[in-house]
Amino acid sequence: MKYKKCPRCELNYIKEDEELCASCKKETSLVSEEDAFLRSTKRSEIIKAGDNFPLSKNVMLINYLTGSNNEKWPKATYPLSNNYYMWIIALDGKERDGWKDVLLKDERIKQTYVGDRENLPSNFSLAFDRSYKAVFENNG
Repeated sequence: MKYKKCPRCELNYIKEDEELCASCKKETSLVSEEDAFLRSTKRSEIIKAGDNFPLSKNVMLINYLTGSNNEKWPKATYPLSNNYYMWIIALDGKERDGWKDVLLKDERIKQTYVGDRENLPSNFSLAFDRSYKAVFENNG
């Protein structure tokens, strides 16, 4: 069996009868899945608990749901409507920027500030004017 370089990345070698290397196949299928999701799903559809969004970056979800065009993910909360805001957190109990967030057995979220009490973050006493949080777990 002969081998050739992957025509997409030109780094990995593949069998002569293959089109792309495993890395490029994974990347192109992810892009295709993201494109299909963004083309076929309406932003106004109701989001339900347990919904998954096949987007490789949180900023893509933020832009999709808020109709914005951010290039990075600068904060954890974004307004979605007059009554809801989006809250993107990791629910694994690991400390991030002084905060630990955990999903409890009764599906409530426990958020604990474990950071430096002498230098509280600017969002420590932030009060939200929206009634409900739509929580998005950051799995990436």
